[in-house]
Amino acid sequence: MMYNAVVGTCAQQGAAGGGGGGGGGGVASVSVATSASGNYDNAVEVYILNNAAVVAGGNPPQHSSNFTNGILGGAQSSFGTATSPTRTTQTITASAADYLASWNANGSGNGVLFIGGYIRSNNFTTANKAQWVIGSGTILSQSFSTGVSVSSSNTPANRVQIRDNTFGSSTYGVYNQPSHGGVSSVLDGIRINHAGGRGANTLPQAGDSFTFRLSVSDEDGGGTVYTAIHDVTINFT
Repeated sequence: MMYNAVVGTCAQQGAAGGGGGGGGGGVASVSVATSASGNYDNAVEVYILNNAAVVAGGNPPQHSSNFTNGILGGAQSSFGTATSPTRTTQTITASAADYLASWNANGSGNGVLFIGGYIRSNNFTTANKAQWVIGSGTILSQSFSTGVSVSSSNTPANRVQIRDNTFGSSTYGVYNQPSHGGVSSVLDGIRINHAGGRGANTLPQAGDSFTFRLSVSDEDGGGTVYTAIHDVTINFT
């Protein structure tokens, strides 16, 4: 199950429009954002790690030698909302040419997706029970033209109760290691699996995409739990 039932006197969802500034307006809610305040609200940041290129160059994982040419976030995104369930949406544009350039420099057999963000508690006093949920049903859809696929697997959940998982605070965002897998836990990590072909790996192409879902929650002092669902599409161009 992607979502566990929230526990408290009342469960409320926050899905307050597209990306932008902080959560004003007086309504108690939570949201996922790229920082504690300001731009971008209802948004996350991502990068796709090319372990071979980054390690060979002696660079940090967020370096421009990775498959996404660094970190992608609000500036590369479009935003919206959707219903059933109520949620915010974000489409992040990634360059297929950047992906190919990274692989040509020093290719690895898969790309590891890392997700960074901050849980905002809007218009209520938090009991400091922030929570990230990226579960086994995180991948909602995928469309690849050349045999590439995305998959998810359990990975260490050391940071799921930490509010600030921005990439400025955590190298791997919500995660705590440079790969996914190896344990049984409540947190899943996403991997792009390259396809074989003509003596080399086949990579994401322009027009390929995949969508994943995460949720965040927090609780106030009275036991009311607030939850926000956020869907992210990575669209290669």
